[in-house]
Amino acid sequence: MLRSFRMPALALGLFLVLPAVASANGYLVTSCTDPLGQPNAAVGWVPFSTPGGVTANTCAGANGSLQARLPDPKPPSNATANWRFDAPPGTSIVRVTARRTTAGLAGPAPQLNDISYQMTGSNGQPLEECLVKVTSAPCNDLTGSIDRQGLSSTFVMFRVLCTEAGGTCNRALSVEATHMWVTLEDPAAPAVANVRVLDDGDTSGVLRVDFDAADVGGGLYRTIVKVDGKIAQASPLGPIPCADVNPSDTDPYQFNVPVPCPPLVKGTAAAIDVRKLKPGPHGVEVAVEDAAGNQTTVFGPVEFPKANIVTGSAVERAEALTGRLRMWFVKAKSSDRRRYTSTFGNRVVTRGVLRTRKGRGIVGARIDVYHIRSDGRRRLVKTGLKSRAKGALTLILPNNVDTRTLEFAYRAVRPGPITSRQRLRLTVRTRSGRVYHRNGKS
Repeated sequence: MLRSFRMPALALGLFLVLPAVASANGYLVTSCTDPLGQPNAAVGWVPFSTPGGVTANTCAGANGSLQARLPDPKPPSNATANWRFDAPPGTSIVRVTARRTTAGLAGPAPQLNDISYQMTGSNGQPLEECLVKVTSAPCNDLTGSIDRQGLSSTFVMFRVLCTEAGGTCNRALSVEATHMWVTLEDPAAPAVANVRVLDDGDTSGVLRVDFDAADVGGGLYRTIVKVDGKIAQASPLGPIPCADVNPSDTDPYQFNVPVPCPPLVKGTAAAIDVRKLKPGPHGVEVAVEDAAGNQTTVFGPVEFPKANIVTGSAVERAEALTGRLRMWFVKAKSSDRRRYTSTFGNRVVTRGVLRTRKGRGIVGARIDVYHIRSDGRRRLVKTGLKSRAKGALTLILPNNVDTRTLEFAYRAVRPGPITSRQRLRLTVRTRSGRVYHRNGKS
């Protein structure tokens, strides 16, 4: 009695339950059971059988399995039952881990051609095989787990069959798989289009962009926000099953269906709130990621919040964070140049300087100018006042200005809190000497 059991050299001796980790540019599809032991319906596995063959899928329940059987003790000629998983378009199978059990390989004396169990990839690539023939070596029933790596296959299939041409085989045969995990390679990154900056965040403090994206393979998984090169936020682009089935480990690319995420998204928004960042400028970037971990940059990297300086070396930009603002009325008395009384209709000029703690002028910084009226209302009137050479500033008020307080505000980063401010008190009188307020009060 001679039987044979063949296994590829790359897989010899692997009968432990090995973790199937998604490869670089790849993702894992779990079937029957996931890494946490939860059952799933084995989506993507398709049955086929001929007369004499039977398939069943009980994976959705506890202790479920994919089953392929030749139940008749004398299976008819060429009877077969098999399960097949096809890689989605744009992907290929690079690894298969399975826990399977056969029954019937070890049995009565074989005929010239008899029953067979096979697990194969595309182009007949054998993953494991047991042929019962009078000319082959002994083959016992299989139990435990296998792990096949280094593949490049468009499909994987396991089956039982009767190889007796024109007659019957002499035993029943079955295989039951309680764990079928497939790792898919997906080399293509998402395509991005129609990127729009909805808000640069300079005033609101929240940088907002939206975009369209498309992906071939596992689909569009997450919007990624990076701060200083590290992932700070990951937002899903689709509902379950577009979610990691095992969030407790370090591999986020594990799913339970072959195409877990949407192939197309439109008008997807991403936001970066300056209030959630540590103080100071940061390099921020928005990217879109597919189910295999391929990323395409949507926006950035840009500085946010930005150092409030147009140009300068790294040292100068760092020093700008210490900037101090000083403003005064040009025609005010030298004893207190922060207060000035003018006659309505006359031009009022203010000047100032913005310097670092070391006394260096800061060039190109934006200063916000608030006008505070007599009734207490505070209004941002000008955001485009910029420091010139040596940090110099000039603001000329309109001739029809009334009595008010002017507040000049410097923000070391934009958006960001006010880090230095100067208030000037302007009193405007009519030619008769009354204090002039546009609302009629004096």
